[in-house]
Amino acid sequence: MTGGTRGGGASAHEVRAMRRALDLARRGPVTGPNPRVGCVLLDADGAPLAEGHHAGAGTPHAEVAALADLAARAGGSAAGLTAVVTLEPCRHTGRSGPCTDALTRAGVTRVVVGSPDPNPRAAGGAEVLRGRGVDVVVGVLEEEARALNERWAAAVARGRPWVTWKVATTLDGRSAAADGTSRWITSAAARADVHRLRAEHDAVLVGTGTALADDPSLTVRRDGRVDGPQPLRVVVGAREVPAGARLRDGDAPLLHLRTHDPVRALEALGAREVRTVLLEGGPRLAAAFWRAGVVDEVVAYLAPALLGAGPAAVGDLGVTSMPGIARLRVHDVARVGDDVRLVARPAVPTRPTRPTGPTDPSHPSAPRRSAVFTGIVEEVGEVVAVEAGDDSARLTLRGPLVTSDAVHGASIAVDGVCLTVVEQPTPDTFTVDVMRETLVRSSLRDAAPGRLVNLERAMAAGGRFGGHVVQGHVDGTGTVTARTPGERWEVVRVGIAPELARYVVEKGSVTVDGTSLTVSAVSAVDDPAPWFEVSLIPTTLEATTLGAKPAGSVVNLEVDVLAKYVERMSLAGPRPPADLAQAVEAAL
Repeated sequence: MTGGTRGGGASAHEVRAMRRALDLARRGPVTGPNPRVGCVLLDADGAPLAEGHHAGAGTPHAEVAALADLAARAGGSAAGLTAVVTLEPCRHTGRSGPCTDALTRAGVTRVVVGSPDPNPRAAGGAEVLRGRGVDVVVGVLEEEARALNERWAAAVARGRPWVTWKVATTLDGRSAAADGTSRWITSAAARADVHRLRAEHDAVLVGTGTALADDPSLTVRRDGRVDGPQPLRVVVGAREVPAGARLRDGDAPLLHLRTHDPVRALEALGAREVRTVLLEGGPRLAAAFWRAGVVDEVVAYLAPALLGAGPAAVGDLGVTSMPGIARLRVHDVARVGDDVRLVARPAVPTRPTRPTGPTDPSHPSAPRRSAVFTGIVEEVGEVVAVEAGDDSARLTLRGPLVTSDAVHGASIAVDGVCLTVVEQPTPDTFTVDVMRETLVRSSLRDAAPGRLVNLERAMAAGGRFGGHVVQGHVDGTGTVTARTPGERWEVVRVGIAPELARYVVEKGSVTVDGTSLTVSAVSAVDDPAPWFEVSLIPTTLEATTLGAKPAGSVVNLEVDVLAKYVERMSLAGPRPPADLAQAVEAAL
């Protein structure tokens, strides 16, 4: 009954009082920077005299509230009384003074505690009280007391918020139809349950792709109306949230974090005392959070429906074989309307995927690698550090996915520049050396900490091929000169040097900052300021840095290598047979 040997010594009266204190604590808000705490004061015979609970940030702590209740009820002293409290009394000064001081000043001689305080700033109150001659018992109904503030305790211990990923999916794992529409996969009852879920979190987080494509409000609504305290609305990504977006309607606060790094985003939220985050972004954002090892719980709403095509509920997790499967443990299953709500947690703490085979590329069983790319960007990374030399530079970059199998000597394209990994300072970062020629030819010469970059691993031999053949050998830079929004895409015009313009043709391929694109239009052959245009689909806008490149931005360009070879062959004999030349021309 007392929660094990730690709680030994508590009387039956004190155990009953702890159950009451737990009930009181549950009256407190589930959101906010502080834990939920309840307190009951007992007389020498174990009879309850007063009680209190913490009602949220800025209000009295449970112990102080119980002492105030005692004064209001009896107007008497707490001398010789016992305080039964669900969480170890704090010993630090925050918005209010230490509860250890309040208890000893009031004359309490015995304190019965549910669970120790996991917050290093506040912990140690039990020892402080013992040092003042107070009799202290810790661990009464400890399991229940810990469960009461599980998410808060995890956030405090890790220094970042608890993350719950909410996903709505069909039975075949689709989060939207092939045309991108997703309203509504689940029933009205399930959607109402999502509003309850939002109300239980400090913040709701999406990426700029979801913000622009779906124009969500991310508020807590009941009967179609904004109702009750609202979570902080958080958008991560570099693109702007339009002035007319529903996220800017003023119904709840909005925070735009201009990063694609889940860890950085959570660090920023933790600094704002955000303890719980509901992740409602799309498949790629969900995958990024999972790969970063920061998803603590999954709440999945499963609709009895099939789409057969369309985006998957989650993007690439870096899992290539069954031994690496990401397994979860089911915590709850319930029917909500016509749907099923499944609550699950990682079977083991999630962490960035690491290689399981030999890490030495010269090892006989190490995977064979090929410095060929497809121009299909895998993730948006970030420059962490730049060490400039006389004629070179050393860059350290963060990218949890591309580092999942990065070994010394591996090739990674950074904004389309093929670079070789020379070090891995941490599991999610890698270091590369950039030679003078590359600095002169590409935009990496302007690399600085905080810059977002497109990342792609070299294509493995035998792997699937998409995009077009990309060598990672940047031919030069261009300049974004105009952006024209479309219904679900944007047309981007890029100015290009004349010596490169001859290799870019309408309906041909070009790589811009490492992204394989199809040329939709080109300038006239004799235009003194040549240009080409590409159309960026929603996925490209969301999943690469091109969605946030304004006019004037410098971009790396790699033209089609086949075009250069054909030109070379035509200028230096022997010339190919006419029929072969015609075949090559037709293919291009």
